Amino acid sequence: MTEAQDAIIAAYLKQLKLPAVAREYRRLAADAVRQHLGLVDYLQALLHVEVTQREERQLQRRLTAARFPYEKRLEDFEYSMVTSLHKAQVMTLAHGGFIAQHENLLLIGPSGIGKTHLLLGVGRAVCLQGYRVLFRTAATLASELELAHQELRLPKLLTQLRRFDLVLVDELGYLPFSQTAAELLFQFFSDRYERASVAITSNLDFAHWTEVFGHERMTAALLDRVVHRSTILLLEGESYRFRQSLQRHTGGHADHRPDHPADPSETPANDQVP
Repeated sequence: MTEAQDAIIAAYLKQLKLPAVAREYRRLAADAVRQHLGLVDYLQALLHVEVTQREERQLQRRLTAARFPYEKRLEDFEYSMVTSLHKAQVMTLAHGGFIAQHENLLLIGPSGIGKTHLLLGVGRAVCLQGYRVLFRTAATLASELELAHQELRLPKLLTQLRRFDLVLVDELGYLPFSQTAAELLFQFFSDRYERASVAITSNLDFAHWTEVFGHERMTAALLDRVVHRSTILLLEGESYRFRQSLQRHTGGHADHRPDHPADPSETPANDQVP
């Protein structure tokens, strides 16, 4: 191959936006000659490299856009410690079929039992399946909705959120909302009803959600939308944090991490929706 040919090929590949082929075509050509491969085999190898690396870049963009506060995997969850949970059911959720059907996922149970671990694990797993995911705590989401409402850009924010196939809403129920925040959250969940999925963790059973949203009729309407077409996992078991504390006091070694970092400063702040 002459320098002129090399320059022309490089220019074509740049114009066609095939960076992986541009990086690898010389090496693969040498491999093809050494292995006595035909032109079709060489072309297939080139296209495979481009498609594979493009999929990897897309995955990294999805994981970055999700804003996961830290990494959790479903494979690392200790299912034996949550007596009410079936691993097979969770692994089915990891394929994302519920998202394709615009259904929801609700994880209900006491603090420290691993709800956030499961939430993040499912979120990461469906990212691997090609779905677009966004993580928010309930408090952060409420604040973003309030700010958008004040700045008269709430419809724009709801449109941006709608681009995500699944929005993870963590810690719903830990703090009560103002009336405005409650109404905006109701609008957010209503906007996604049968259009896109949400996955929620809460330490409150449904009968106590009025303690968070305040308005009984609005809470009933919210539950009607969220619970309809949902998978509901009621988690029961011993708190990871309690077990770690007990191990420390008895001289044991903590082998299990809680579903939240022990120090709140370890959890990076969530960025605004781009």
